Amino acid sequence: LLRTLDLGSIDAVDQAAEVYVRLTVSGATGATGNNRIDNIVLDATPATPLTKDLNVSVFLEGLYESAGTMHKAQGSSGDQFPGTVADKVTIELHDGSNYSTIVYSIPDVDLNQDGSIATTLPAAYNGDYYITIVHRNSITTTTASPVSFSGSAISYAFDAAAKAYGSNLLDKNDGFFVIYGGDVNQDGSIDSGDVTPFDNDQFNYVTGYAVTDVNGDGSIDSGDGTIIDNNQFSYIYAMFP
Repeated sequence: LLRTLDLGSIDAVDQAAEVYVRLTVSGATGATGNNRIDNIVLDATPATPLTKDLNVSVFLEGLYESAGTMHKAQGSSGDQFPGTVADKVTIELHDGSNYSTIVYSIPDVDLNQDGSIATTLPAAYNGDYYITIVHRNSITTTTASPVSFSGSAISYAFDAAAKAYGSNLLDKNDGFFVIYGGDVNQDGSIDSGDVTPFDNDQFNYVTGYAVTDVNGDGSIDSGDGTIIDNNQFSYIYAMFP
């Protein structure tokens, strides 16, 4: 006599790492004869992961200090974010065969002072995607080629010019590369459109966590203007497939 019990409809069991089953038998049992229970088999279907890990390493020119570390963006009363978070970025996944299609976006991702990003995304995204980094006053930068997301954990480091599309990274000459800073108006190029809001905020003594504060020190001054001017004169702009 075979009896089958399907536990799949029990919410408490779904995705549980361990499940304990208690079998209660009514009536007499014995070590021999027919009054015993043996050959109990429990079949379980391995749980399908709901998410996968994404780890990215990237540095921002405006916040970069040296030797692979950034200072923390400042607000009007000190550190803008807690712990080791230097600033926030958005990660976009673009279709590997059609960059204009954004497949998935992760906003407000913590970027740590050591350049590390650790986040998750639904496991269903298992194709090949360009990883694009969007920051409030930096040049939007994407991977040199599509990255496979077929595994359960994906890692990518913008640690060489060739790792960014168009080699669009600044060499800091200390073994590290950074995303160009100064795209204040986020139009994809560093030009007079970024200089104007910077000049206005500097003239009005604006302080705090503002997009014109390119170096993230909490005040809008020549330290920000230098980054904008240098990259404007170098004709820095975003490069995409």
